[in-house]
Amino acid sequence: MASERITMAAGGIVWRNRPGSARPEPRVEVLVVHRPSYDDWTFPKGKTDPGESLQQTAVREIGEETGVRVRLGHPLQDLSYPVSGGTKQVSYWCARAVGADDATPFVPNKEVDEIRWTSPGEARDLLTYGHDVTLLAEFAELRDRQAHRSRTLIVLRHAKAAPRSSEVNDLDRALTSGGHERAVALVPLLGAYGVRRVVSSPAVRCVRTVEPYAHSVSTFLEIDDRLSEDTKPSRVQRSISSLLDHKKPVVVSTHRPTLPWVLEAIGADLQDLAPGEAVVVHHRKGHVLATERLL
Repeated sequence: MASERITMAAGGIVWRNRPGSARPEPRVEVLVVHRPSYDDWTFPKGKTDPGESLQQTAVREIGEETGVRVRLGHPLQDLSYPVSGGTKQVSYWCARAVGADDATPFVPNKEVDEIRWTSPGEARDLLTYGHDVTLLAEFAELRDRQAHRSRTLIVLRHAKAAPRSSEVNDLDRALTSGGHERAVALVPLLGAYGVRRVVSSPAVRCVRTVEPYAHSVSTFLEIDDRLSEDTKPSRVQRSISSLLDHKKPVVVSTHRPTLPWVLEAIGADLQDLAPGEAVVVHHRKGHVLATERLL
């Protein structure tokens, strides 16, 4: 008996503050799309391309279908439902619209012929499928707690480095070829979360892990001695406390021995990360709301 075919896909509930809203907590609008081939209203999503992460897929598909540039925030539940020949499994995120609304004007196409910004209540009435209504209810619950506005801090263990050697200063150990490949692969992953601040231990292996991303977004790569392998918990605490106050998404490149102190300072559960892996921490006002692994 043939195994069931599972199609992986990703998308998001794209949201923005309602234009012109001056309230302390502005009203939120969400984006829904109309697909002419199905004559339905749904949230933007699409299938993964070969070698593409789900995060990359979500950002790309939203951009292709709607012309809206987004950064991912708090994850939403995965949805699975039957399709012709198997099952589709879709990963979703709260996806905040960034940049000017007219930066990439929407052009109707064969997949999506209309997009509409609506209130969550209006979206509920428009949506065709029950699973989308369930997803919207999850988003609305996050919105009620302002958790859809979570901040993002990505804690990254440096990529694979050359072995320790008495002939090379430990701070100068370089990445292996596989480590360099992982550093390049991290560029679109970190980009999906809109990272704008890049902080690293002074060790070359940590710096080189995030250097390609810093270059890709033309941002300054900050060196913080407090995140080195030879540090103390109190110094890590001070470093992380300053980063938690930063509104824009941040990535921190550090070492395996330092990771427990970093995660403790954030208030996140301990994660055993392999070289080049990361944990995405979504937080707000001193509370961790959700975490994700970046493999």
